[in-house]
Amino acid sequence: MRVISDRVRCLGNRHFNMFVVGKTSAAVVECGVTGSVISFEEQWEQAALKPEIICLMAMHAHFDHVCGIPRLKTLFPAAPVAASPEAAKALGKKKVVSNFFEQDAAMVEVLREEGELTGPVEVPAVDKIEIDCFLDEGEVLDVGQGVKLQIIATPGHSPCSLSAYLPEDQVLFISDAAGFQISDTELFPIFFQGYELYVESIRRLMGFPTKVLALPHERIWSGSSIDEFWERALFQTEQAFAVIRELIEAGTAWEEMEEMLLERYYRGNLLIYTPENIKTCVNLLIRRVQECL
Repeated sequence: MRVISDRVRCLGNRHFNMFVVGKTSAAVVECGVTGSVISFEEQWEQAALKPEIICLMAMHAHFDHVCGIPRLKTLFPAAPVAASPEAAKALGKKKVVSNFFEQDAAMVEVLREEGELTGPVEVPAVDKIEIDCFLDEGEVLDVGQGVKLQIIATPGHSPCSLSAYLPEDQVLFISDAAGFQISDTELFPIFFQGYELYVESIRRLMGFPTKVLALPHERIWSGSSIDEFWERALFQTEQAFAVIRELIEAGTAWEEMEEMLLERYYRGNLLIYTPENIKTCVNLLIRRVQECL
């Protein structure tokens, strides 16, 4: 367990950050995958202080942000699950959720190979994830003792993407709004819903006074490195758009573009995902650029 600020602790493993926000009562921001919740459980058991968990926040409806919910509900049965209305619709679809847990099972094997998991792991057999309450733009989640999370709609990565801001500690939880960290210096831009929306969300988040930038995957940023992160996120997003636009305008075959983008991005930390998953991702990027031309 890492101390992020006076009111924020980080649990999980090196690929999945899950944040406990609050003191005597708290919310869990980011629900991760089954494998990261196992790490969460071990760290929670060893924690000296265990606030009452009053909410589980699913920041958007992609497998690596929601598949930890069933196991978290076992640990915190009274805690409602909160997400955007759009996320609730997606998580009520059996085909979508069944596919999510297939990917969750593959992630268990990756985490086992990396030594993050050692014992047997049972992946939940569920085809729907219930959302108990909705979170949307402008709402404030009060977790007690004056700790209030401001909810920010940050579309672009997905229509259901949320971020959250803790003004007391100036901690900004951005989920996947600015990309996935392939390494500390390279991001995979993931404007799956729309390029312009994605850039707009990044620019909006840059306006929040921030001491800690709490990402759900890999490194958490603080101090002067936050400005460098934002510059990197914008530049590499614009760069990805320009590369794909150039390929499209040159008449490059779809399969060739797909292979070139996989070669460009599928490495480093991104290798925790299956090739099929990232192939789907790069196809979405190509489609989103096409829509802008």
